[in-house]
Amino acid sequence: MKKNMKKACLVAVASACLSTVTVRAEPTVESSKAAFYVGQEAMVCGRVYEVKPFGKGVYINMGARYPNQHISFLVWDTDRPKFEARFGGLSVFQGAEACARGLIENYKSTLQIKVANPQFLRLIK
Repeated sequence: MKKNMKKACLVAVASACLSTVTVRAEPTVESSKAAFYVGQEAMVCGRVYEVKPFGKGVYINMGARYPNQHISFLVWDTDRPKFEARFGGLSVFQGAEACARGLIENYKSTLQIKVANPQFLRLIK
């Protein structure tokens, strides 16, 4: 009987400890509201207005064309083959609805999420 009491007490204590743990899910944010989440991990969604290659990668500009975009999803050239294998090329995002998950950063007065893993970039059909 003492053995069963000990087990019951352990289960009760473990349940109490687990119930105090709160899991905070990252927010899903419209691209126009991304500025309110700088420094946070979030899923940012919106309309792609421009897929713009540059010297070291590709910007996927959300909400408007450069320089008026709400936020850019940045894919470095070193990561690009993974994205091309998954999507067939980043140009498929042009004009589509898309989401990216990552850290929202402010870089030279523009917002960006660096996306290194294609699993964190989603094309909404």
